Amino acid sequence: MATTDKYDRQLRLWGASGQRALGNTMVVLLGSSACGTETLKNLVLPGVGSFLVVDDGDEASSSEAAAAAQGVQKCPELDSSMLQFGEQSSNFFLPAPSKVATGGDDGNNNKKLSKAAISCALLSELNPDVLGFHYTVPSLEGLDYSALLEKIKQGPPSDGSSSSAATTTTLPQKILVIAADQPSTVTLPLSYECHNRSIPLLVVRSYGLLGYARIQTATPYHCITEAKKSNRIPDLRLSAWPLFEGLKNVASTVSNLDEMDDTKDHSHVPFVIVLLQALDKWRGTVVSAPFNPDPAVRPRYPETFQEKEDFRKLVKGMAKNNNEINFEEAIREAHLTWVDGRVSDEVKEVLDRVDEKDFFASAVKSEMDVEGSATSSVPAHVLQFQLLALALKRFLKQNDDYPPLEGKIPDMTSDTARFVALQEAYQKQAEQDRATICQIAKALLDECKQASNGCDLHVSIPSDDEIVTFCKNSRYLRILETRPLFAEYKVQDPASPTLSILKPTSFENIPNFDTIQADARDDLQSAMFDPYETDPIQTPLLWWIALRACDAFYDRHEHYPGKHEQELALESDANEVYKFMTQIATNLGLSECDFIKEHLLDSSKGKDLAREVVRYDEAEIHNIAAVVGGVASQEAVKLITGQYVPFDDTYVYNGIASTAGVYRF
Repeated sequence: MATTDKYDRQLRLWGASGQRALGNTMVVLLGSSACGTETLKNLVLPGVGSFLVVDDGDEASSSEAAAAAQGVQKCPELDSSMLQFGEQSSNFFLPAPSKVATGGDDGNNNKKLSKAAISCALLSELNPDVLGFHYTVPSLEGLDYSALLEKIKQGPPSDGSSSSAATTTTLPQKILVIAADQPSTVTLPLSYECHNRSIPLLVVRSYGLLGYARIQTATPYHCITEAKKSNRIPDLRLSAWPLFEGLKNVASTVSNLDEMDDTKDHSHVPFVIVLLQALDKWRGTVVSAPFNPDPAVRPRYPETFQEKEDFRKLVKGMAKNNNEINFEEAIREAHLTWVDGRVSDEVKEVLDRVDEKDFFASAVKSEMDVEGSATSSVPAHVLQFQLLALALKRFLKQNDDYPPLEGKIPDMTSDTARFVALQEAYQKQAEQDRATICQIAKALLDECKQASNGCDLHVSIPSDDEIVTFCKNSRYLRILETRPLFAEYKVQDPASPTLSILKPTSFENIPNFDTIQADARDDLQSAMFDPYETDPIQTPLLWWIALRACDAFYDRHEHYPGKHEQELALESDANEVYKFMTQIATNLGLSECDFIKEHLLDSSKGKDLAREVVRYDEAEIHNIAAVVGGVASQEAVKLITGQYVPFDDTYVYNGIASTAGVYRF
């Protein structure tokens, strides 16, 4: 169907709520490399609210200090000189240095635009709905990230127009930070400040023929209400006992299928009713499932493989001929009569992470909050998720662990009257369940207010749409918690001089550090049993260790290996990189893994890996950057919208063999 809405196709993926979340987000990009601009390009096109490109100035730029003094600036106007790309340019959004007239009536007052300004102008051209800003600093390594992030959180930039001013004052601004191709001297302090301010961080890297994207979730965790599971099971509650009243009433409209003489009517009975009557007949054939008139006693359901097969045969035998599609549907969906509709263990783990006392403590504003000198350590959207999760926990206790009914039935062969009646029954019960959840949430807020000693709350009752979305997806709730990058770095390279940048207290009281550490080691060891089949040496994890060794090299020498072209210097760099590779593998707990012993700790094979990354000399190849940027932007959308499940926590791309892997560090 034709439409004038340029966002029409993506709205079918993440809906209006997801698009609003995108439009209410500011993306801060540190570094205008090819990988960074590719990632940001894929966020500008779908309509992120605004973006800020932060980068250091060219060494030859005389206006660098002046640009830094001016602070954040709005996007410059596009000029033809910005489109003059060099033959060897590795970044389609960053041409060779150009001069553009930026002042003076006669146009002779020329100033060289910074990398941040040029990339900002070219990216803004892709979508006029997105506000672009840039900020040029003398050095990203010396930037005060605490002050920068705090300034952005307090008040996002504006282009000066009345519409943008209205937007920034009426909507709470979400922030996503992306660090592109930055050394540890930038990523570690940035990681620490993002962790402290509960801002999600995405680190992307393109290094020769290799690349990776690493997610650092906001504290305390990333909430996923709409996981959008591809194999969702219809929520029909055929295995729940007792059946809810509306379903029983619709089922009672067909007294006995075997006595129904009208073949047309018989072939249009919804498969839901067919299965319920088949269950009653099956129980009569099973010795261990005698009829019990007490409705409080849960009857038997098919359990063993043989019982399930017998049940399907019984359903098939109830058909009057082989052309009744409704009975074919009943046979195909027979599993719905024994599938447990209670919440899964995964959802229970999510709910167990939400503690009522902790929620009350985080939800109440302190006197400092009232004065405006501090805010809740837990973001508002997480508090709303916790509020609904606590309401769900109480709901489950009242309903034998059954979550709110989804209220949607699949297409099925049926006459109109019964299908509409069935649909209305499910929708009515779903509305009742949602009303119960809403009442419980209000009761929780009342309890919170009573315990607040008159203080205001950081959280309010969610909107009707938010409650509807939560209830519909309550069977698939997820959270994602990753270890902060700076904490991961200390485990992998504890002797790195870069760690001295951080405060000694930075590594204290990191939530669930030991649990994530143990799980990550188990996951890595399990991953070693599934190497790249064609050529095990191309397993992405091996190349990630080599890249991390290059970071360790940079920490000691302030440049990446391969800077000097002399053969002896290159071999010396390779030997040192290999030494760091073995140390990192040991610190990851992989030194006893047979695969690592064979392909990395074996000096011949391991040094070949080291020589290859040394050969790259931090080269930037745009097609590799495009792959990594595409994956990173996809995960960024998941983090922004709270829909779909992001990877946990590092995606590694090996462009040599065109293979990739996801690992948890």
